[in-house]
Amino acid sequence: MNLEEKVLSEEIFFKGHVIEVAKETVELPNGEQSTREIVHHHGAVGIFAVTDEDKIVLVNQWRAPIRKTSLEIPAGKIDSEDHDLMETAIRELNEETRYTAKKITKIYGFHSAVGFADEYLTLYHATGLVSVETELPQDADEFLNLMELTFDEVQDKIKSGEITDVKTILAVAYWEILRLKGELHG
Repeated sequence: MNLEEKVLSEEIFFKGHVIEVAKETVELPNGEQSTREIVHHHGAVGIFAVTDEDKIVLVNQWRAPIRKTSLEIPAGKIDSEDHDLMETAIRELNEETRYTAKKITKIYGFHSAVGFADEYLTLYHATGLVSVETELPQDADEFLNLMELTFDEVQDKIKSGEITDVKTILAVAYWEILRLKGELHG
């Protein structure tokens, strides 16, 4: 059976700086109609950065949707003028951590919440971290605390529920694979 839904109409309810919210009327595979509420997003990058001491670099910041702070890997949205995702990753690493990396490798991309959003994140692995010579300005509305945790410390924070961010959990799962393969510093 073909599962594709045909979009019959779309109404934009909100268009903001980060997201757009739409309601679609769709034709289902059986010919019936239904509605879909969708959050459109430009996309983002996440940076799984590991120090030479084998610690993951995390930022702690307030996240309004969950009404608390979130401990997560550095990340940022793709600006409309960004054409190179690697450049976005380098920019965000600088802005959020004040590090640059001797090596940055694309790991993979994923959708964050396919039930209601089209946000696509691309995850990068950064090693050989060094302090930047020129600091890029941080977002005016972004306040961050930087943390560096060992593998065991970050695992404990996931188990305790202190880390619930999916991009961070995926980065830590990738870190675990690298550790099992003996490839800690890429």
